[in-house]
Amino acid sequence: MLMISKGGDNAKFNRPLYGLTGQYTLAEGVALPYFISLMTIDRAIDELRVAEQVPASLEAKWSLKELFQREIDEDRVRQDIIKGYLLDSKKLKFFNAITIVLMPKGADDKIKDAFADSDPSTAPPIPWDGTDTEDAQWNHSDATNAYFEGVQFVSIGQQARLRWDANRVLAVAVDGQHRLWALRSFREDEKFRGGTLRPVEKQTQIPVLFVLLHDNAGFLNTQEQADHSIRSISRELFTDLNKNAKPMDRARELILDDKSINARCVRTLLTDSTAQDAPNLLPLSLVRWQDDSNRFDSSYYLNSLVHLDLLVSALLDLKEPSDPMDKKQVQELIKRINSSLGVNGQEVQYDGRPLSRYYIEDCCDDEEEPLAPFARLPEYYLASAVEGFKKNFRPWVIQLLLHFKPYRELLEYARQHNLIEGTFGQFQAQTKKHKATIKEQETNKDTEWNTREIISHQDEIARMKENQWAFKAIFQKAIVRLGKVVEVDFEGNDKNLGNIEDVLTFLDGLYDGEILKVDAYLRNHSFRLWTFIALNPGNEKIKVARTVEDKIFSVLSLWYFGSRKIQINAPNDTAIQSSRKLLNFFAAEKSTAQWPGCKNAYDNLYRGFNINTLYGRDHDILSDEQKKEIVRNRFAAVLAAGIPKLNNESLPEKISSDISEPTLDSES
Repeated sequence: MLMISKGGDNAKFNRPLYGLTGQYTLAEGVALPYFISLMTIDRAIDELRVAEQVPASLEAKWSLKELFQREIDEDRVRQDIIKGYLLDSKKLKFFNAITIVLMPKGADDKIKDAFADSDPSTAPPIPWDGTDTEDAQWNHSDATNAYFEGVQFVSIGQQARLRWDANRVLAVAVDGQHRLWALRSFREDEKFRGGTLRPVEKQTQIPVLFVLLHDNAGFLNTQEQADHSIRSISRELFTDLNKNAKPMDRARELILDDKSINARCVRTLLTDSTAQDAPNLLPLSLVRWQDDSNRFDSSYYLNSLVHLDLLVSALLDLKEPSDPMDKKQVQELIKRINSSLGVNGQEVQYDGRPLSRYYIEDCCDDEEEPLAPFARLPEYYLASAVEGFKKNFRPWVIQLLLHFKPYRELLEYARQHNLIEGTFGQFQAQTKKHKATIKEQETNKDTEWNTREIISHQDEIARMKENQWAFKAIFQKAIVRLGKVVEVDFEGNDKNLGNIEDVLTFLDGLYDGEILKVDAYLRNHSFRLWTFIALNPGNEKIKVARTVEDKIFSVLSLWYFGSRKIQINAPNDTAIQSSRKLLNFFAAEKSTAQWPGCKNAYDNLYRGFNINTLYGRDHDILSDEQKKEIVRNRFAAVLAAGIPKLNNESLPEKISSDISEPTLDSES
């Protein structure tokens, strides 16, 4: 129930809630006050909110860290909670407490960082209604009164009274939002109660716990490096409360988790908010962050949040030890952390203390034997590790993810049509429910709005992606692996391997030559170019597996190495400029000294070609030598396709047997 209050013009304070107050003080310098009360179902539905009930607005920009509330899963609400629970006459019904954070909102309906102090004389009077003698008891000399920007909190010992102004304060669920939304749908939906609960149902009271984030109510946080904003604290509460409930999806975990090195590193690749562009960051408006899918080969996405996490995981390779009390395993992890994330040969450190010393001093006894488990990078060392990622990985990774020609073309289209910062990006930042609301509002004014502003651009970007390996997650992982060889393993200083700019020039050449089309043909061969590498020879469908990623990486490596070798040798040596000679060269173990992994790449691809499907229906009558010739012939043609400078005219119809065969078993 809301009422016009005498506390200020246009104020709409609710009727007082009564209950108990307490606080959590489980750490020095921290006090988190709360108030717990009972609300009838009707009152809880009317006065409490889920995130999706915050008014929709195209003008509202959302930072990555503000995207902390999961969208309501309507199917779960209807099927699991309402039909499977509330409407089951055989079940005893009970919901545990819903946790609410009171949040100050501005005139634009956006959540503010903190409550402002208010003049106590403007607080609403006690009693709230002159006829309420029980409420009048709270106007007592022993009462402690706290009033801050639309919140009135009165306590006498552990007993307390709470009111808030709905025009200035949002009571938002950070735990139990699906329960709260289920109660609302149960009451309002015509398929259930149609707007009115039954008399017996109205008697139910819901336990509600309110978190009070203002020092007048007893809130205290003196921790160093803490973000004291309402949104930050709410985000942390949401993460902690949901961590042991239904698992949070990986995309939201990446957005929320400030203690994960992966999540922190992923966020360094993105703009801070939607409807924001930056020259050297992926614009959040074009990234798929709304769900757990790693795919970005459809719709308008430039990339996917979960896919970026997979990239970072592969780059850092920081597998947690199977036994965090095993000193050898832990030291190996620390070695990998320092190798990947140390800067200029220095260890990851905090306050001048290297990580290895932290382990010995804090996790081991005087004889340096483990006393405490070490499973992940300690929180205090995260800042140093993130800086290492920004120094060692982010510059060249960003170049690949933004400057590779197909990605660059998508970005150019998006900027030309103001998709990132304009209406399109603002619309895509909304929840599904808000999108539906905005779409209805705008199409009521202009029937072509959705087609013109949203659908046409989604369709055009999707068309740009059609038949392109560049937008397949498995392919992007392979090109990032190639970038790591060049920029991390050899620090961009190797004469043969060049640097990331050379990799980009090479990749752009493949793209311009249409080599990176999924259905690219291989001249004079019955199977397509990518068959036996990443396409199933039976149905020409893309195979998604680690072995396929390895083959893509292998063919890209040999194409790049071959292009670089021809470029380097061109002034002095033309003898190598044929597929046959180049394959011979990369098949030799001694060549790996100058071209790292070339022999492994050769062997990996040879094994992929060496199957009966390539030999044809007569495979059972072909000799081993004939099969070798077929494999070599295809292998040479594939190599030549990705290296236009090869002198293909000099190739014989069949490749002679001086190309070595790896000692691998054939696949049948």
